[in-house]
Amino acid sequence: MPRESTALPLGGFALDRNLPEPLYQQLYERLKDSICSGQLRPGVRLPATRTLAQELRVSRNTVLVAYERLVTERFATGQVGSGTHVAVHNRERRGDGGTPRVTRLPTPPEEPGRTSRFSGTARLMLQATRTFDGRYPASQTAAAQPFVLGVPALDLFPAKLWSRVVSRRAARLPNSLMHVQDPIGYWPLRKELATYLGLARGVSCTAEQVVITSSTRTITHLLARVLLEPGEQVLVENPGFPGGRAALVAAGVVPCPVDVDHEGLCVSSGESRYPSARMALVTPNNQFPTGCRMTDFRRGRLLDWAARSDGWVIEDDYDGEFSSGSPVPPLQQTDTSNRVIYLGTLNKVMFPALRLAYAVVPPDLVDVVAAAQHFAYGAPPVLEQAAVRDFMADHHFARHIRRMRQAYQERREACVHALYDQFGSLVRVMPPTAGTHLVAGFPPGTDEHRLARLSCRSGATVYPLASYHSTGTTPVPALVLGYGATPPEQAVLGVRRIAAAFEQSTRATE
Repeated sequence: MPRESTALPLGGFALDRNLPEPLYQQLYERLKDSICSGQLRPGVRLPATRTLAQELRVSRNTVLVAYERLVTERFATGQVGSGTHVAVHNRERRGDGGTPRVTRLPTPPEEPGRTSRFSGTARLMLQATRTFDGRYPASQTAAAQPFVLGVPALDLFPAKLWSRVVSRRAARLPNSLMHVQDPIGYWPLRKELATYLGLARGVSCTAEQVVITSSTRTITHLLARVLLEPGEQVLVENPGFPGGRAALVAAGVVPCPVDVDHEGLCVSSGESRYPSARMALVTPNNQFPTGCRMTDFRRGRLLDWAARSDGWVIEDDYDGEFSSGSPVPPLQQTDTSNRVIYLGTLNKVMFPALRLAYAVVPPDLVDVVAAAQHFAYGAPPVLEQAAVRDFMADHHFARHIRRMRQAYQERREACVHALYDQFGSLVRVMPPTAGTHLVAGFPPGTDEHRLARLSCRSGATVYPLASYHSTGTTPVPALVLGYGATPPEQAVLGVRRIAAAFEQSTRATE
């Protein structure tokens, strides 16, 4: 039977154990609706967690999870000793224009009459959106939740320093830079990146080979269109990064999943299954999402395959700044046939809205990539490029990376400790020990998709490992957690929400 509470000025409300929604989700929704409608006024103190739990006849953890989500999403404020209060500034939560709207990627229309008016390229892009969307937050609220992937430690970014750098650069930007730009990037930044990549990552290149773009997905899409014919096959990791697959699909080529084991991409399997493939998209230094590092033997096999097939290898080193242990040279350094195109990004090192990434292309590809980028996208924004160049030249970039390495190690340790404290032997955190995300394995029989959905509803954005597999299943149930943007104290709260979701999911299967 529903449990009623009259301790809140809501006229009585119910938590129904027969509904599919977990109890903490029901409580959160009722409180949020009352706050947004103005029924619970700013500054009103909510009942103590023990008191409300007793009245609703639920566990205190249920109330804690609901309250913590209200605080995380700024519907309420909480402080030890003073209780939980409705937030004073919540007008933007009522939808009166205080928060900018978030544009959602479109869902492909189902009516045959409408889709027939689109080009084949447009239909492919819409198909990629439908297939690969949904693994990343679609709103500012979701992006603030614990364990979101692909978001760096924005709370530690030196925003004031960056603002001064941008202001100084804007004040002395010459007229020549406000006119025609090099389509593959601001020359001083390309020189700075070439030096940095040589010293920090062992990439062998000149500044002429560096191409500036907006994201690794953008350059992946461009390279597929330039180097392959429509319908050609590309080897991709399974499990692997969905954004890369989407970029390939939108380019009109066919991503072909190849299994990944503890040594990395199974090159021989890919070659036998897809003999006509002429491109491979890989993350050899920190495979996404498993974290394994490709062995020297597999690297050699991959380079040999590219030479034999007259093909190309796109090496995505998406978090090369934050690797641990003995450094491993990139594929690009050992490539003697000019078959490897090396990708990196500043968006995960600095902040996502910067929209600057880069590629190191073989010398004989520079002209064709420049022409393609010129006609497809145009030159990247010069002010941001010039500011990043100053940020690097003045050594702020190197100091920021050193700080982030230490912070990410601390955040990983906090996340791991919280998982083991909450779950004990029920969970197993898989290697590696670096980067900005981890994979947590759960007992056999766990419905990882349901666990991820319930965790997200309670305010912890996690991702089922199976969603990165082409088959949608994995041998071991597991969740992928991003800890880059999750401070240690927030990791503890986030894991508690996962534990509540796990309890709810387990009860549903009994």
